[in-house]
Amino acid sequence: MRVVQELERATLLLREGVSCKLIPEDGMEIGYAIPHAKNVDDVCITVIHIEKHGLSIRSPAFSSCPSSRVVSSILTALRFSPDLRCACSIRYSETLRTITDDMMLEACTIDAEKIPPGLSTMDWAVVFCTKEQSALPDLLFIQKAHEHTYEARLFGESPGSIATNLLKISQRISDATL
Repeated sequence: MRVVQELERATLLLREGVSCKLIPEDGMEIGYAIPHAKNVDDVCITVIHIEKHGLSIRSPAFSSCPSSRVVSSILTALRFSPDLRCACSIRYSETLRTITDDMMLEACTIDAEKIPPGLSTMDWAVVFCTKEQSALPDLLFIQKAHEHTYEARLFGESPGSIATNLLKISQRISDATL
């Protein structure tokens, strides 16, 4: 219940303050795992979508999206950093990269072309970045050169820490567009 409650509190904060520029077209997934999570059933997930009249937030639920890349990222991250039990998907932009660099958030960029065939992109990225930097960075960027797109994941210890960073990034995006 505590995992669900923490996700609900974080999404309430985000409802009023997260920039729509951070929400991917298919929605922003936020996942939070129970301590010592081992499988998809141990990760609670919620999704935030942009709608005509604001944001739509799905109630947090366990095993609601077993194919979620955020869930997979969390489970892989837990093998290296047991305290990092939360992650979310973010829409990539050059502004996001600049803002997160200015905030001194650690980031790692992976070229999707270098990922061995048959391996999960996000799982491989988590392992590669963790080994390269001897710790999981705050942000992972996956570059897909053939599509000229990126995927981005933000990691944290809790939904509260994720929400805090998303709100800080949102404020800086808002200030940059004024």
